[in-house]
Amino acid sequence: MNFFSLAFKNLLRRKIRTILTIIGIGIVIAIFFSLISFNAGYSRSLGNEFLSFGIHILAVPKGCPYEATSLLLHGGEMDKTLTYAQFEEIAKNEFVDIASPLLLIHTTINSPDYETALYGISDSLFELKPYWKLNGSKFSSLTANEAIIGANLAKELNLKIGSKVYLTNNKVETKIVGILSITGTSDDNFIYVPLRYSEKLAGKSNSLTAVAIKVKQGAKIGMVANMLAQIPDVQTVTFTQVQSTLNGLVSTTQQLLQVATIFTLLIGLVSLVNTLYMSISERKKELGMLKAIGARNSQIFFLIITETIIIVLISAFLGIILAVGFSGTIEYFIRKLIEGAPLGRLVYYSFPSLILTVLVAVAIGVLSSILPAYSATKIPPMEVIRNE
Repeated sequence: MNFFSLAFKNLLRRKIRTILTIIGIGIVIAIFFSLISFNAGYSRSLGNEFLSFGIHILAVPKGCPYEATSLLLHGGEMDKTLTYAQFEEIAKNEFVDIASPLLLIHTTINSPDYETALYGISDSLFELKPYWKLNGSKFSSLTANEAIIGANLAKELNLKIGSKVYLTNNKVETKIVGILSITGTSDDNFIYVPLRYSEKLAGKSNSLTAVAIKVKQGAKIGMVANMLAQIPDVQTVTFTQVQSTLNGLVSTTQQLLQVATIFTLLIGLVSLVNTLYMSISERKKELGMLKAIGARNSQIFFLIITETIIIVLISAFLGIILAVGFSGTIEYFIRKLIEGAPLGRLVYYSFPSLILTVLVAVAIGVLSSILPAYSATKIPPMEVIRNE
């Protein structure tokens, strides 16, 4: 008995039911594929975003260093500040290679309705971010009315090198001297101005939001962080500490996603079992006649399983196409639900996750078909013949 050919013909004889079953299982598989892809993509983007900050240690005012790090990454505003005296003490540490001061404020651009984060920086930040590719020039001085903007911001506001923008409720005219090439990080959405100029815009003096630090080669980051934390009212956070915290957050998210994934698979399994039982109930005469003309129980059993595997393979193909096709929509809703979600791809589709999805789909298909297939082997052929 050619199981595949016979199974395929049986499915084609009930086109509407087969199509509806494939669509239903395909949606379940699409959800499963999206969940595991989001799991991989979110943790990947979160880690890459901190790595893109280009530092070993971040010195911030006393408080919650992880909250401060998150605010700096996503352009949030902080209440507490550091002083230039604290910055100078950090910079003169014998193990510090680069200390780059930062002042972060919120500003409007060309309209009171358009707000973004503004970073006051010095040229040393370019050394901490070697992946920055600048079109145009750096600042002529730390007090110049000049700005460098991220690629997304330039595109959204249609700004070019040499354009004039008005900051802080249209009060201050600033010239665009450079545009960063797209980085795929939060950097693409912000505006950067000379450090001393940012003080003027903020109406603050002797104030810094944080100091980004790179330690000298060979120096132990943890040791340097502890030394800098001895400076009064200064708290430090290292990449290792933040990575550990992020891993913990991602781990919690993964557990929630695993629960959601299990429920999704259970829904698919129950749906498929129900469909198979209904199909077998309608096909009692057909299956009984097969047994009457010599088909063994094992052949009936494998026929049902083969039909199920064909259904789940087609459903898996459909589900993967649906998941990839709606990835943009999925990411849009994720960003609406999760405030401060990292930039980059939140749903990361990969070949291993694709293979895992197909294998899980086949496994669920086989498991869901065992009981219906077993019940099909119990159909008495003589009873079917007598009813005919």
